[in-house]
Amino acid sequence: MTSKAAQTESDEPIWLAELPRSTARRDAAPPRVDICVIGGGIAGVATAFHARRAGLSVLLLEKNRIASRASGRNDGQILLGLGEHLNRLVSQFGEEESRRLWEFLERNSEETKVAIRTLGISCELKEEGGLRLSISESEQRELVESARLMEKEGIPHSLWTREELGRKAEWAKGFHGGLFVPGEAIFAPAAFVRGLAEAFEKEGGRIREQEEVLAIEGEAGNYLLKTASDLSLEASMIVHASSALAPQLDRSGFLDRVVFPFRGQVLLTGVLDSKLSARIPCWAMSSHFCYEYFRKHGDRLTLGGMRWSVKGEETGTMDDSRVNPEITRNLWAWLQEHIPEAASAGIERVWTGIMAGTPDGLPLIGPIPGQQGEFLCCAFNGYGMGFGFLAGKLCCELMTEGRSELPSAARFAPRRFT
Repeated sequence: MTSKAAQTESDEPIWLAELPRSTARRDAAPPRVDICVIGGGIAGVATAFHARRAGLSVLLLEKNRIASRASGRNDGQILLGLGEHLNRLVSQFGEEESRRLWEFLERNSEETKVAIRTLGISCELKEEGGLRLSISESEQRELVESARLMEKEGIPHSLWTREELGRKAEWAKGFHGGLFVPGEAIFAPAAFVRGLAEAFEKEGGRIREQEEVLAIEGEAGNYLLKTASDLSLEASMIVHASSALAPQLDRSGFLDRVVFPFRGQVLLTGVLDSKLSARIPCWAMSSHFCYEYFRKHGDRLTLGGMRWSVKGEETGTMDDSRVNPEITRNLWAWLQEHIPEAASAGIERVWTGIMAGTPDGLPLIGPIPGQQGEFLCCAFNGYGMGFGFLAGKLCCELMTEGRSELPSAARFAPRRFT
């Protein structure tokens, strides 16, 4: 392995490193807006975008830069089913709720792709599908059961035996089979979020980056937000979309009880051999129940996961400036075992990202219990790109209409934890 084996400092994620350098957005802040969105990741930008399209005055405040945290630190997969095999979703939520959840994710995937095309966002979208790989006979049996459920629900899929996998993905070693899902995709996540932010501004929305919110005072219809730059802003409604940071501004204490942070880690290989690169498709890929996830990016490969392999599973940390060398070594060992030809490319960079989780693995979208006028759109449990664009629309509908017809809307309501 390269010297990255003992690295402790986090590299800049490839998605941010490849973006053009620009000055921070510091749009003029009006004295009062209908909605103030706190957090410039996919959830915050999508909520702001949909709220502006609904005719509301919107200001988005971001502590750092748009997509600088979780939205720019993942591996850029638009997944269906939370990455979980469908049989496990059915076991947890039942067939009807799992069907609604899958429909929500399918719709998010389609609407995200439509937005990319219609808004002209350049983010390297590849709509070639996704592949779930089994690392054991028991996981392959779960893929067989998931395929049966997909057949029942009319979900496009293709179940591959070990022999079929050997023909269709011969570069992947040591797996027992796979399940191919045509509806999944990959893209450059930070480029998408920043492109959506630009579209929001073009429609009259305002963004202030490097604007940390320190305190919220007042109540619904008459909130006062104070920032580190001495900005004072009045807003009728507030959206908390700052992921793991959201509990810091929740005066009710609800998020402290429900949301927990955890850290993911991703590595990027060096340039692959040209013949190997040509053989690996641009699929969203995972194995071991999505505990390891990978995809091709240009002529390199990203690989993330392995937090389960270390004590504490990286839960409770808020520091994305550091990497865990043990996880790097374990990811490298996985690469050597399962895509050995890629290992010769070495490691180019390693980075981490902080995500927010909930006890049931589903996001928080809707009003904070007991806090009229304050809404949540956060805690996506590591699947923000699979939820984010449509989650923003759902949050906007709940603010403006008080209800939504979107599938699984009630399942994401924060009040489920009261």
